[in-house]
Amino acid sequence: MPTGPLVATLLLVFAAVFCAAEDDYEIKVYPCPRSAGPITVDGALDEPAWAEAPLVGGFTLYNAPTLVDVQTFFRVVYNDQWLVFGVICEEPLIAKLAPVPQARDAHAVFHGETVEIFVDPTHDHANYFQFAVSAAGSLYDSKQMDASWSAGLMAATHLGDGAWTVELAIPWDDLGIQPSPGRVIGFNVCRDRYLGQAREWTNWSQTEANFHDPFRFAHLVLSPTPEMLAALSEEFRSGGRRGPIVIFSEEGFAETTYRALASTVLDKLDEALDELARTAESEADARAREELQRRVAEYRQEAA
Repeated sequence: MPTGPLVATLLLVFAAVFCAAEDDYEIKVYPCPRSAGPITVDGALDEPAWAEAPLVGGFTLYNAPTLVDVQTFFRVVYNDQWLVFGVICEEPLIAKLAPVPQARDAHAVFHGETVEIFVDPTHDHANYFQFAVSAAGSLYDSKQMDASWSAGLMAATHLGDGAWTVELAIPWDDLGIQPSPGRVIGFNVCRDRYLGQAREWTNWSQTEANFHDPFRFAHLVLSPTPEMLAALSEEFRSGGRRGPIVIFSEEGFAETTYRALASTVLDKLDEALDELARTAESEADARAREELQRRVAEYRQEAA
């Protein structure tokens, strides 16, 4: 299975000087392209439009940053009506997979092979939606924990050789927003795997306690330019996030984005060092003043 496009990571190394980290989980950013062509929701993921979107993987256990051996990959695209996910679930025990259909919104859908997708359309870390599709194509959807809410979903699955796949199309109208370039949407893709010696619950964006952790969702950005992504760095960190920002994109796209992100961060660092220097100058105690000035000089040298 391919590992996906180039992954570029910017480590904001000076953040720790000025604030303590709430967690050090990666802050994942997925640039989501507008689909130039149609997608038939049949579970096959064989339309040319899918190739426009980054293919990403690297799923970990839901409560530990441990990469699992049996991996999951996905792509995301959108158009004026739909937000569409395509998910590939590796499965070495595919011969043992015997999907059992369930009624809509039955909790039994979580007792077998299932993909769970969470969407926080306004990125407020509160009003999110949960969508689940089992290997049998059975659906569950809820607004937070309220399963009485339902969307006009389209979903299909396909069992292949060594993997099973899901296509899920979510209407923008049901999410309560309309797509526009640069819009930030919180999201996560998770998987329930019951085959194998031990059950595994895995996620793409690392959560702390369970999947319902919207402050630690990843960030999907619609049709972003590099400049848009650079300007959104504070939005990505809302909720006190302090980990490294990781942007998944096609090769060649990330250089401009990360240059702009680095410039923004270093400008803020310069401002903080200037403030620290002013504090040092106003320090009455000579030894404390000398120590502060020494540290400011060291920080400036390392920043340079």
